Amino acid sequence: MVQKRVKAGKEFEEYIYRVHGLSRHMKRPRLCWSGEGRNNMDKLSSLDKNVNKFKPILSESKFIKSDAIDEDGNLYEIKKYSKKQLKKYLIYSEPIIKVAPSRSKWGVGDPFYDTFKGAAEYNSFIENLLKTKWWNRYSGIILDSITHSNRGIYCKCGFIPHSQLTFRWVINKGEYGPIFDGYHRLCIIFKLKDNNKNDEPIKDFEFKKPKSSILEFIKSLIS
Repeated sequence: MVQKRVKAGKEFEEYIYRVHGLSRHMKRPRLCWSGEGRNNMDKLSSLDKNVNKFKPILSESKFIKSDAIDEDGNLYEIKKYSKKQLKKYLIYSEPIIKVAPSRSKWGVGDPFYDTFKGAAEYNSFIENLLKTKWWNRYSGIILDSITHSNRGIYCKCGFIPHSQLTFRWVINKGEYGPIFDGYHRLCIIFKLKDNNKNDEPIKDFEFKKPKSSILEFIKSLIS
C-alpha cells in the first residue's frame, strides 16, 4: 500500500513537471540542533534529554522545502490533494526530531532508535518542548521560514499561493497521518483558508518578488 502511494505521488509530480514546464528540485528542511554527536539522538543524549538545552541553531539550519523549480528559479511544493481535501488540515512537513524507524531496526542497541524508553517518555519530551522559552520565541520564525521558502503549492486543482493557505504547528497523535507505535510527531499542518472553502476554480496568481523572512533578514545581518 505504501509503495503504491509513493509511486502514485511520483507519477503526479512528473505530471506537474510536464504540464507546467517545471523541473525536479527536491529540498527538505533540516534543523541543526545543539549538543554533541553524529545525529540528533546523540546530541539529545549528550544534553541528558533536557528540552531547554536541546535548541535549534538557526544560523546553521536549512529551511527550504520544494519539489519543483521553474526557469526563473522560483520554487514550488507539489501535493497530490484536491481542493476538497484541502478544506481540512493535512500534514505539510515534519521538520522536528521524530521517531520513525523500520521495525527491523527497533530495539537493537542503536542509540538513534533506543534513546527513549518508550512512547510515553518520548511524547512527554515533545509536549515539554512546546513549553520552552526557545519554542515560544522561535517556532513562528521556523514555521514562516519553511512554509514561505517556496511560492506556493501545485495540487490536483491547480496552483494555490500562500495567500489562500493557513499553516500551524500541531502534535500529530495519529489523527493527521500515521505514526510509529504511538510515538507522537510534532509537525506543520495546512489547509485552505476558511474564506476559500468554495468550489470556484483557483485563479491564476501573478507572482511578485517575495519578501525575505525574518530569519533570512537576521542571517543577512550576521553574514
